[in-house]
Amino acid sequence: GPASVSSEIVLPAAIALRQELSQAVADLSFCELAASAQWAAELSVALPPSPAVDGDMAARPADPCRGITSGKLYSSVMLAKTHFSMREYGRAAHALQGFKDLHKCPQALFLRLYALYLAGEKRREEETMEVADPAEKCQVRNAELKGIEELLAALHGQQALDGLGLYLYGITLRGLEMMEEARRILLKSVRAFPCNWSAWLDIIATCSDLNDITDLRRSCAEAPNHWMAWFAQAALDIECQRNEEAFTIYSALRRFFPDSSHILSQIAACQYNMIDFDLSQSSFEEVRKRDPYKLTSLDTYSNILYVKEDSASLSNLARQAVKIDKYTPEACCIIGNYYSLKGEHEKSVTYFQRALSLKRNFTPAWILMGHEYMEMKNVPAAIDAYRTAVNINQRDYRAWYGLGQTYELLNLHFYALFYYRRAMTLRPEDARMWCAMAECYNHMDRKFEAMKCYEKAYLCGDRERMALPRLARLQQELGDRRKAAYWYTMVVQSASPGPGPLRASGSGLSTEVIEALRFLMSFYREEGKREECELCANQLLDTAGPGKDEAKAMLRDLRSASDGRGGYPAFVGAPESSRASRR
Repeated sequence: GPASVSSEIVLPAAIALRQELSQAVADLSFCELAASAQWAAELSVALPPSPAVDGDMAARPADPCRGITSGKLYSSVMLAKTHFSMREYGRAAHALQGFKDLHKCPQALFLRLYALYLAGEKRREEETMEVADPAEKCQVRNAELKGIEELLAALHGQQALDGLGLYLYGITLRGLEMMEEARRILLKSVRAFPCNWSAWLDIIATCSDLNDITDLRRSCAEAPNHWMAWFAQAALDIECQRNEEAFTIYSALRRFFPDSSHILSQIAACQYNMIDFDLSQSSFEEVRKRDPYKLTSLDTYSNILYVKEDSASLSNLARQAVKIDKYTPEACCIIGNYYSLKGEHEKSVTYFQRALSLKRNFTPAWILMGHEYMEMKNVPAAIDAYRTAVNINQRDYRAWYGLGQTYELLNLHFYALFYYRRAMTLRPEDARMWCAMAECYNHMDRKFEAMKCYEKAYLCGDRERMALPRLARLQQELGDRRKAAYWYTMVVQSASPGPGPLRASGSGLSTEVIEALRFLMSFYREEGKREECELCANQLLDTAGPGKDEAKAMLRDLRSASDGRGGYPAFVGAPESSRASRR
């Protein structure tokens, strides 16, 4: 359970964590792995203060250049690093060309091959942008991968690769779509260098479907017995929509890293996935206070403001994002959400496209763009956007759910059901997935399966209260009025916060409750239950429309029946036993 997991999480003392993270930052920065270095540095700063170390020179990290003995090689490495800073990857690789036995200096070898890898990635992205056909886009490859893989495979066979060398070998294999081998090498990499966060993320990314996730769980059991494995486990849990487990781990890790904006933003993401928007919003607001210039994950925060229709806060967030850095995918998504809330869907699509021009594989932008195309009734473009999102990340239920909605809009319910099932597999406790499947079954005239799905949706919480009224209608269509009455009673009870008049959101009764009361009023009269019938009718008097007229007519009938029968009502269609008991 969550409590047992929390008690299992024991990390080294803050002094040891700071030393390990500081060394990792130095090594990762030297090898130009900026994202991993930033992650480790943020985590180091998030540790509680330890005065004994803060003034201790012995705690400083070792020099990453310690393995470079040749002055010429050292100068060439420094030149390559300057080229890296200028994003001139071809020049960086060329600066380290021509050295014999470069593999004897792991840092220099890594910089040369990583520069080649990035140069190939840059060219691949440029070529992808020039290709119009989506099928051809998928065929564009990094031309440097094969040569890098051959060299690293030979060194791996000689056991000559360190942790970062193994990481480069792993991402090269991943680029060549050799996923099983890539995962195996990346696991070896994190055993050798556990603080390389990018390696852990790439291990998760090698999984393409749920079967791979199961295999990865076994692989993670073979991962090093290191505190970084808890961060990887929590990230994997979020990826698998095991949000409660992830929340438990992050909450426990927060005790050791109390000032971590990363952990707090991950907690906010868990709360968002659990549809607890108020708590998630509070967590994101705390992240913004602690790290006001951080844009990572704020696209999720903008989704919350969008759903809550908080246009003032979303407008303010969009302005802040533009001030910080408007040329980031997160900022573009925030602005896109703002325009979508204003109903300017064409403008919104423009910003989501801009986000994708900055980061082609940014799944949230593809999904949000699909939503916008749906609003614009451009179904083919929506399908294309959702399919691209699925190709990037098959574990994102929103893309599968979006595909289901598009095919449902086209009245292709069999196809819609396939995509909704995929979404349900990823989110089995989400009532929306079950309701969507039930609607498809209903349109396919498979009433029994539809009822089972609605029942499951009700058991899963059904925050949107769709399942109960639809269950009742299905039972009514099937002619089982007693079961229909049971579900309609549940509709009325679920709409009532407590004893007293049954009202929904303080502004009269909801459409579903009015429908339920109208049915129950008629049903109770047939069953000979005057008090219940009268109670339903009295509540309908507070409504407008045909329900009010029916209630007035029913009360008149009840009064006239009572007056004409010596104070006892005669109910049309009531069972003989009911009438007999009232004589």
